[in-house]
Amino acid sequence: MNIKEVAKLAGVSTSTVSKVINGKDKDISEKTRKKVLEIVESSNYVPYLKYLEKDNLKNAMIGLIIRRNHREREAVVMAAEAAANRHGYQLLIRYIEDKAEISECMESMARKKVVGVILDSEEYFPAGKLENRIVYLNQKEEFDERQPVSLYYRLSEAGNLAVEYLAGFGHRRIACIVYREDKSMIEGYRSAMRARNLAIRNNWIYEGAHADDVEKTGIEQCLNENVTAVICGSREIACSLCKVLQRNRMTIPNELSVIVVGDDALLDILEDGITAVKLPAEKLGNEAVACLLHMIKEGKPSGLMKKFSPAVTERRSVRAPMCQRQGDKIVAVGTMNMDITIEMSRIPIAGETQIAKNVHQFPGGKGGNQAIGVGKLGGQIYIIGCLGNDRDGRLIYESLLDNNVRTDGVVFDNSVSTGKAYISLDQNGESTIVVYRGANQCLNMEHMNRFRHLFQNARYCLLSLEVADGIAEYTIRCCSRNGTEVILKPSNVESVKEELLEQTAYVVPNENELHMIVPGPQTLEEKAGWLRERGVKHVIVTLGERGCYLQDDEHSMYFPGTGFEAVDTTGGADSFISALAVYLSEGRPLLSAIRFAIYASGISVTRYGAQPSLPDRKAVDVYEDEIYG
Repeated sequence: MNIKEVAKLAGVSTSTVSKVINGKDKDISEKTRKKVLEIVESSNYVPYLKYLEKDNLKNAMIGLIIRRNHREREAVVMAAEAAANRHGYQLLIRYIEDKAEISECMESMARKKVVGVILDSEEYFPAGKLENRIVYLNQKEEFDERQPVSLYYRLSEAGNLAVEYLAGFGHRRIACIVYREDKSMIEGYRSAMRARNLAIRNNWIYEGAHADDVEKTGIEQCLNENVTAVICGSREIACSLCKVLQRNRMTIPNELSVIVVGDDALLDILEDGITAVKLPAEKLGNEAVACLLHMIKEGKPSGLMKKFSPAVTERRSVRAPMCQRQGDKIVAVGTMNMDITIEMSRIPIAGETQIAKNVHQFPGGKGGNQAIGVGKLGGQIYIIGCLGNDRDGRLIYESLLDNNVRTDGVVFDNSVSTGKAYISLDQNGESTIVVYRGANQCLNMEHMNRFRHLFQNARYCLLSLEVADGIAEYTIRCCSRNGTEVILKPSNVESVKEELLEQTAYVVPNENELHMIVPGPQTLEEKAGWLRERGVKHVIVTLGERGCYLQDDEHSMYFPGTGFEAVDTTGGADSFISALAVYLSEGRPLLSAIRFAIYASGISVTRYGAQPSLPDRKAVDVYEDEIYG
């Protein structure tokens, strides 16, 4: 029986038979494939029989030497065994712990008269009579050019593909957790992150020694960094991650997207199905057998170096990050500073010298704080502002990117340094602030015209009056044309033009700011009414630890504070405004949005710094019962 006779019995061409028996039958129907295989089996057809008989190799065996810790060992073995059986061969398998065992295994297989060997090794090994009948398998970055045939895939390519897939959904804060033996995957991760200009943080990467190490240290480390997606270097790491997420009451993919390098049936049933980067282990096993048989036929090695690429198996564990799923678009227009906070027992009076307890430096500024507050809470936020082209400016810019803020409207100015804010903080958490405007004063009408497209389809605009009068007026007019509601913070001013107020939906002063813009002996409620008479729809007066007061067409009411003990009130107001905007952008009722904002602000004042103190969504959602109570 030869291949022509098999083709004739099956009613197909000889090339079709060749494709089926060599495992290259993707374009052949299942019906035809089964028919060919049945004839091959019933007729005991063995490919290359005349070559085998010439060398007395009928009923030959193929050897497979594979490392016991090969991450895709089972898939390679099963594919190679199935391919060998289809061609009428048996597979003799030897598992090794390290390369020192290879020579003994090769000698043993030579004694058993194997027809050829598939060897899992990056290194070349002299093999005597089998020298021209070895196919090497490789999964790392290096291979020896003396190898006659080398089939390989790259774990680094799998890491790269995982990042590309997640980034396609909009993820920017991506963690990568692997075992140390798979650390080449991290090179692909880094390469893909750099190619997309995404930030890479050391704490987003973990190389674990074993499963307990990964579960107890690596996963918690990455989750504490508020990443939106995790690349798991193995199925075991994915199982550990699922355990940790269950303990933390986090869900996939609502709160965290997950992709695994390496695929099997387990990932179909884990959670609601985990997306995987499938490594080409089965293709490797099939092709290794086909190449070995080709070498037997030709009697010489082909010098083939063939790479196999991984592919994504999509399930249900990846979706867009929360910041892209929740709420309408928000634009922040305001200042960005580097805050220098000086802790002391009390704020000095004129002529007095105080000894500082601590000095902290954090990114700040009303615009930057409010934008990052929105980003941390999962809102869709853009910022318009100006930074100096210096170290402080770059640090602030990185902080914006790290916290999901779109920086399309950020300008770097070479002529002046980044703005500064010098904050004196007493032991009760109260503060005074001296501001150097720096690059903030360079934000001009040319910039605003260039970025006016950012207001299209925006639901809310966060505006602080620390910007120049002309910028504030332009912003409000632009918002009016686009149907964007303005949430105004009247900071650092003694009065507000009435034409600004009549086009403003929300004004959010603290008590001091309210008394400055509406001077006189009237009550707080009466001063809020004065603003309402000038066109403001909603006046919300923040009262620090005592909560806030709301006045609009339907309400005149106070909201209690949280009772949290303040250590630094610097970021409290910005946290309040950003949280208010996020909840409103999600279509939540105003009263719930205010309660949400109170808890966000309450959390922020228990922490030091403006931007570092701003809470993420998980921290505020803990108080959901109180917010809706």
